[in-house]
Amino acid sequence: MQNKSTMTAFPERGASRADVLAALTDHRAKDLKSDGQAFAFVYDAGEELRELAREAFASCMGINGLDPTVYPSARKIENGVVSACLELMHAPEGAVGTATAGGTESVLLAVKAARDFARKTRPEIKQPKMLLPETAHACFHKAAHYFGVDVVVVDVDEQFRASVADVKAKFNDDVILIVGSAPSYAHGVVDPIAALADFAKEKGVLMHVDACVGGCVLPFMRENGESIEAFDFELPGVTSISMDLHKYGFAPKGISIVLQRNRQLRAAQYYACANWSGYAIVNATTLGSKSVAAMGAAYALLHHLGREGYRAKVRSMWDATKLLVQRIDDTDGVELVARPDTNLFAFRTTDGDVFELADRLTECGWHVQPTYAFGRSPAHIHLTIDPGNAGRAGAFADDLTKCLRDLPAPIEPPAGVVAMLSQLGETEVDPEMLMEQLGIKDGQLPHRAADIHRLINAAPPDVRQQLLILFIGELFS
Repeated sequence: MQNKSTMTAFPERGASRADVLAALTDHRAKDLKSDGQAFAFVYDAGEELRELAREAFASCMGINGLDPTVYPSARKIENGVVSACLELMHAPEGAVGTATAGGTESVLLAVKAARDFARKTRPEIKQPKMLLPETAHACFHKAAHYFGVDVVVVDVDEQFRASVADVKAKFNDDVILIVGSAPSYAHGVVDPIAALADFAKEKGVLMHVDACVGGCVLPFMRENGESIEAFDFELPGVTSISMDLHKYGFAPKGISIVLQRNRQLRAAQYYACANWSGYAIVNATTLGSKSVAAMGAAYALLHHLGREGYRAKVRSMWDATKLLVQRIDDTDGVELVARPDTNLFAFRTTDGDVFELADRLTECGWHVQPTYAFGRSPAHIHLTIDPGNAGRAGAFADDLTKCLRDLPAPIEPPAGVVAMLSQLGETEVDPEMLMEQLGIKDGQLPHRAADIHRLINAAPPDVRQQLLILFIGELFS
């Protein structure tokens, strides 16, 4: 085998088909598996549906959504997927939507549309603001950063729902958008969308509902007889919604949808340019050339499963969620951070080290998501339930009970190391040396990662951000 330093990245002579496919298989050897053991990153509905998605994905690989007049299939597939989502979200006559590459892009476009719509209709605003609950997804902060919108953070209550009172207290004439989650990712709770939407309508500002996680779950929970309050276009104050089909729509990455109540809002989302010497451009999304492959897979899954199929998948996920919630309620040493409204939730240890617990669960074969303290939310373990792991919920609960035995008290990281990390951004740090000291090799956290998690949890958010930038930069250098 060639030494890494002398290996040619772009070979002079091509390898065989078998060799390049074998190399890809080898690269994937340590990837997270869709085997019912993962409670984060995976949204698995089973091998039969994965195979259908693969076939549909492959059949649409040659389609470029850049110009639907050249590829009319792009228009038909996107209209078909968007129409299904509009129906699911109780959209009124005249509502429209756009397929995007993921939830982050859907949110980016919703914020961009709000900013540009305000420029047109409220030109007196010089510095637009967005009222954003503390629990809203990080991609809203990314959108604010990209588009020059100030974030006004809104408090949450003890169940991590956005405080309507704080929204009203922090509102001013520069606010262009109010945001609510259905549900928030971290805790699985739905914000008081109706009250937020009523206030937004009263003040004449736009209201976005982030249903990236819940858009393909909450409607079917309602159809299954669960009590789900209105969160979508049924509420007149809701003006846009984001929902991912590569989560609980079970499509491959990346396909999400952003819906707008009317064409005027969607027009503010678009970008057009005729100020150059090439072809005139109009883009509905941040992308130019736009793959339709994942969208084609979503189209196939929506039509293959139908409402009946999605209801069955959602029922299995909610039943597993209730089982796990009950086991946590009945188990000493752990408690829910908030009582979930849907099939994802967070739990914490009450007297033991939460990061040691995460390591023990990893050693039992489970993939869970340790999450750091921020604001009102303590350090916790986050679980997402999908049809694949729903059938293993009882086994996970049994291992959780076992892993709690003799769990040590919370362990504080070395103060000197925390102090060193806190100087990030002020002093030069050798990323390779830092990764070595933390035990991170070949982009992989060590098998027992509790020490790393404790350090990051102890660091302030700005230091965490610097660490993440260093880490990712080192991975791709």
